[in-house]
Amino acid sequence: MLGTMSLSARCLRRLLLPLAWAVPLGGCATFQPRSVDQAALLRRAETRTEKGVTVSVVALTADESRNVLGFPVALRGIQPVWVKIVNRESVRYYLPPITVDNEYFSPMEVAWQGHGAFTPATNTRIDQHLHHLGLPMFVEPGQTVAGFIFTHRDEGMKFASIELVGAGKQRVRRFSFLAQVPGIKTDFQKVDWDKLASTARTRDLSEEGLRQWVEKTLPCCALGGDRRTPADPLNIVLVGDRDTIFAPLARRGWHVTQALTVGSLWQTIHSSLLGSRYRYAPVSSLYVFNRRQDIALQKGREDVNQRNHMRLWLAPVTVNGTSVWVGQISRDIGVRLTAKTITTHKIDPSVDETRWYLLQDLFFSEGLERFGLLKGVGEAPFEQPRSNYTGDPYFTDGLRAVMWLTPRPVSYHRVATRWPAPSTTPVDLHGNGVDQRQDQRQQVSRPAALAR
Repeated sequence: MLGTMSLSARCLRRLLLPLAWAVPLGGCATFQPRSVDQAALLRRAETRTEKGVTVSVVALTADESRNVLGFPVALRGIQPVWVKIVNRESVRYYLPPITVDNEYFSPMEVAWQGHGAFTPATNTRIDQHLHHLGLPMFVEPGQTVAGFIFTHRDEGMKFASIELVGAGKQRVRRFSFLAQVPGIKTDFQKVDWDKLASTARTRDLSEEGLRQWVEKTLPCCALGGDRRTPADPLNIVLVGDRDTIFAPLARRGWHVTQALTVGSLWQTIHSSLLGSRYRYAPVSSLYVFNRRQDIALQKGREDVNQRNHMRLWLAPVTVNGTSVWVGQISRDIGVRLTAKTITTHKIDPSVDETRWYLLQDLFFSEGLERFGLLKGVGEAPFEQPRSNYTGDPYFTDGLRAVMWLTPRPVSYHRVATRWPAPSTTPVDLHGNGVDQRQDQRQQVSRPAALAR
């Protein structure tokens, strides 16, 4: 009986959906799209040039989308991304939108969202309008083209990977963009990156110098809100500039986090009570190098109470001229009460498992060039766990994963390892001692297993 009622309800919604969409449009007078102001878009566009090709990208806000399309699509989860391509080379390039979003919407699919049930004339105008907004399939030598790719909606920050494929030649031009989307305030946007770069006292290290710094200088853990109590272990180090580290993470579904405000806190509570997802849920502040995290990222799961999240700090060192980021990663598995922050996420006590998850994610992102494991955190066995700032216990083998990221695609079976296994007594995920020879075989077999 209950199944029949649910089926009937679904059928009723399908029948009423066209009527619901007819209400906001109501006829020709309500469909008044504005022409695309390319000059205005270019003022906030992200632009990259490779060889003789220049690409500019803008991710539209909800209001901009409505103005350009003539009807709202943001609540439908659709976000137009404007792309302009200048081709000064002698090759025709094809422009596959699937590299931006592998489940992108076609222009006519978007047009259907604006149709009304009793407005055929308006529907025809909408179809004609959307038909001319799409990005062309290719750009000829010496030509400039522009148009929209209709993607799934992102707020705060939009990652866009543009790949242009040369016709008849083994030539590909790749561009990665982090396009800011005005609206929600994210932790990422709160950082004055120019000021941070100019005030940082940076030492350039060799790879051996980086190893010494990671093992002997970098502190064990971040500090909590009081800036005194040890919090979560600093168990990851990423090597690469800001755009280079963002691109593979974005490809694997990581999102920037919203700044912690009354509004974002309330949305977190609301999502927690309803068991719903919140892709940009804020994280609390931890401190390294006398400042809160520079970047916070999360990869949501079933609901806001279950997520993988990491905090990253730009380090005061570089390695062979390349930026170094120090980080902390853990997995939220629930919510509990705490005396320090009232409520907090409960973390998976096996922080090494989450470190391993990130390494796997980067393997399959094709953005990982090589990696190694170094000492530095300090071992905490299963039987004698340490606690973070809010009192959650965790155990660890005491190692840090150091990962070199690259803008060039690297197949996972070509990822190289760096440095031999540390000489500490190895432990398994449960904190038990492992035979050294067996552990070395495991160190090799995990990446090898990914290639099979």
